[in-house]
Amino acid sequence: MLLRNDLLHYTHPSPRTVRILWISPEQSHAYVFDVAALSAEVEMIQLSALHADIRAGHASVLAADPYLMVVSQELLPPKHLQLRARAWEIIEALVAQEPGIYEARQRGQLIAQATAQHAVSHPTIYRYLRRYWQRGQTPNALLPDYSNSGGRGKVRQSSAGVKRGRPRKNGADAGPGLNADEDIRRTFRVATARYAAANAKFSRLGAYQQMLGDFFVERRIDPASGRVQAASPGAATEVPTFGQFNYWLDHDDDRPPEVARRQPAASVVAGALQQPLAALPPGRPGAGFYLDAVRAEVQLVSRADRLQAIGQPLVYVVTDTFSRMVCGVYIGLGEAQWPHAMLALANCGADKQRYSQQLGRRIEAEQWPCRHLPETLLANAALTLGWSGDTLLNNFNLRCVAVEEGPSDWRAVLEKRFRLLAPNAQGAPCRLDGVMDLDQFTRIVIDCILYYNNRQALAAADGATPRRLWDWGVENRGGGLKIYPEHLIRCSLMPVAQATVTADGIALYDSWYSCARAINERWFERARLRGPWQVKVAYDPSNMDTVYLLDAAAPMQFHACHLADNSLAHLHLSTTEIAHLPRAQAALPAAALRSTTQSYASFVG
Repeated sequence: MLLRNDLLHYTHPSPRTVRILWISPEQSHAYVFDVAALSAEVEMIQLSALHADIRAGHASVLAADPYLMVVSQELLPPKHLQLRARAWEIIEALVAQEPGIYEARQRGQLIAQATAQHAVSHPTIYRYLRRYWQRGQTPNALLPDYSNSGGRGKVRQSSAGVKRGRPRKNGADAGPGLNADEDIRRTFRVATARYAAANAKFSRLGAYQQMLGDFFVERRIDPASGRVQAASPGAATEVPTFGQFNYWLDHDDDRPPEVARRQPAASVVAGALQQPLAALPPGRPGAGFYLDAVRAEVQLVSRADRLQAIGQPLVYVVTDTFSRMVCGVYIGLGEAQWPHAMLALANCGADKQRYSQQLGRRIEAEQWPCRHLPETLLANAALTLGWSGDTLLNNFNLRCVAVEEGPSDWRAVLEKRFRLLAPNAQGAPCRLDGVMDLDQFTRIVIDCILYYNNRQALAAADGATPRRLWDWGVENRGGGLKIYPEHLIRCSLMPVAQATVTADGIALYDSWYSCARAINERWFERARLRGPWQVKVAYDPSNMDTVYLLDAAAPMQFHACHLADNSLAHLHLSTTEIAHLPRAQAALPAAALRSTTQSYASFVG
């Protein structure tokens, strides 16, 4: 239920925060005010539209009001009290005339009368109204801002053409500098995580220099070919300073564990973990998992050709509805598809310690303890086009239900690094485009999940982290979780495609495979004599190193088929990356291909 003075923070279509100034008695419409506005313009909006924005995840109600002016009256200087009283005298009669004061035409007439009555200018009254609406519609909102001078500890909003902070020490020749707005800070976070993932020892200067070379150069992606095109070496662009990079590295708390704070400070979250659980949500772990997907607004490059863009990644996330723990994740490409979403569910049953190790992140088993399937899967309705719950029900007694929304606490952590879009949206070019590959992006997503699961305090659970709530629920309310062999879950939930048995191997997506069964039963000789035939295989679109031959006579057996020597160029690649490979690359000698893949593996760390 929305109330007067509630603050709604929007993330889509653009970030902004609005205050609800007034709601009609019949609950049909409301007037809202953008708290960052430089004018006193008020917007009328249907109340149903506000509720729809909240349900869609485009807006959320802020739990705390950072603009509210609550002060001890005894501590206010007499001068401040006089200024407040004068300002309140001028606008008290105006703000009482609701909803007329919110209509532009009536507001202009009322303010004209007030200027004549109180002998003040129009801009003065508009400034008072703006502060009154921004800060909670109380007389204290009209207190002077002298105490805010300096703004110690607060993040100032940047303005176009205006440089925050002190001038550069090098003088006018160095230029005014660059404001570290939210997009620049996203770049800092991504560059830090990317450098930490590829280097055994973290260096702030090294991360800064690599960031300038990767993200602060002019580049574009040709929309027709998808090729990454860099500008000429002489092209110059404004870059942040090492001091700015260092400042925000210490300011932001959700950095990778390799990056220590220069001056360690007590963590609010760590303190919250010592408190006993008081307010607990209903339910139990595993009663329901919620499957959702978002698209990250960043263009990835191929692991085989770093000048070839392969598209914006889709992040499929499975969350436990009780603890809000992220239990599974999968990074896909292309359009949102139910078979790809099932790979995120398969990841729920995976050994997370081994999974993280494959991406270069060493963790303890208790840091990500989810290796289970739930009783019920709640899937976002946008992902259920063409779905079938037969496999889930028949193999794992797992019911699947389409819902409009579910837990999305994890989004805030991921959004600090990448703008998030709806699954079928494409977004716009950004500074991060054309640098990271699928492995590097996945590693950053894993870092975000580990931070969220282990350090993010949940307001709805008395400040407990998702992992602490999960552990408590498993111990005290367990029974909803199911454990199955990891390979059985994964192989049975993979997408299935028709492959062709030929004299050269089992062909799928321009790759050739072989397996022990095909060799023992002399499939390739038979195909040379009698012609090719079709077989069904299960595969992971993000990594085509191994596919699994399905046996109709033994449905629980999955025969692993590995890349043949003539397809070693496709090692560690996705179907999308393989589709962008030049045909001639598959003809490279096997030894040269092995050398290439080893060099690339050492490059990405």
